Order: sequence, then structure tokens, then C-alpha cells
Amino acid sequence: MKNTMSILKKIKFPILFMILIFIESSIPLDGSSASPEFLMKLDPNIQNMLHIPLYAFLCILWLYSFQSLGFSFRKNIFFSFSITSIYGIFDEIHQTFIPGRYGGLTDVLLDVTGAFLGIILFRFIRRKNFFKTKS
Repeated sequence: MKNTMSILKKIKFPILFMILIFIESSIPLDGSSASPEFLMKLDPNIQNMLHIPLYAFLCILWLYSFQSLGFSFRKNIFFSFSITSIYGIFDEIHQTFIPGRYGGLTDVLLDVTGAFLGIILFRFIRRKNFFKTKS
């Protein structure tokens, strides 16, 4: 039980961020009163491009979490990239059920691109020792 709690503490930030992504992607964009005005006015191309930093950050959160759990570098990259990418696919499917939202292959590709860029940024940060990490 104690080991499970320790693991949950170390993966809480990516899980919480995934919940935030889910909540945001559950907001209808059909012009109803429930639709936030700032999102409705945002250019669709900008909305699409926001997938990249969003999923890069999610991947970085997973990378730090798995690193803290002692995963090998390859295992860390594999699981972080896989979880982030699969979550992106499921979130796009989820959005097809939300009024005014659309899930598509382009968005999935942007999510995967973000995950890949998150790995590159994570490696850059580790090499430059911006944050103290255990290797």
C-alpha cells in the first residue's frame, strides 16, 4: 500500500494535467451560453497549434514522473511518449461527442508532435542542468 501511494504521489502532476485537458476539451464550442467567448473568438488554426505545447508539457510531466520512479532512459521515453500519444487519440475521440468540437487526424498528429517535442525539450533541459535531476 505504501509503495502504491509513493507511485501515485510521483505521477500526480501528469494525471492532474490530463484531467485538466479532459475538462477543457469537454467545453462545447457550439455558440451556446456554455461556450466561453474567448475560445469562440480564437482562430481555429491557433486552437490547433495549441495542441503542440499542451502535449509537449504533458509528455515532460510524464518524463519527470517516470524518471523519479527510476525508469531507465529508454523505458521512460517509451512510456511517456506512448501514454501522451494514446491520451491524445482518446481525447480526440472524446471531442467528437462534444457539441461544436471535432476530433481529427490532424489534431492527433499535432498531439504526437507535441509529445515528440516534449522529449527533445526534456533532453535539452537535462543536458543543460536547468533542474537538478537524478540520472
